[in-house]
Amino acid sequence: MWMNLYNLTHNSLGMHFWELPALLAGGIILVELIVHSYKQKKREKQFDENRMERLKTMQQGNGKGD
Repeated sequence: MWMNLYNLTHNSLGMHFWELPALLAGGIILVELIVHSYKQKKREKQFDENRMERLKTMQQGNGKGD
């Protein structure tokens, strides 16, 4: 089985045996990076919205006490 895979990759595809797993791992890492970046931006946006709400609440509270 391994020899068939070696022959397929080396002779038919024109690449080394280790390149297929490396390409697969690289693709998975790239997808994870894209998903993580998207979710991180979403978390930062939510954090900024919560922070602005808290700041407004604090400013309104300080105005009423004067």
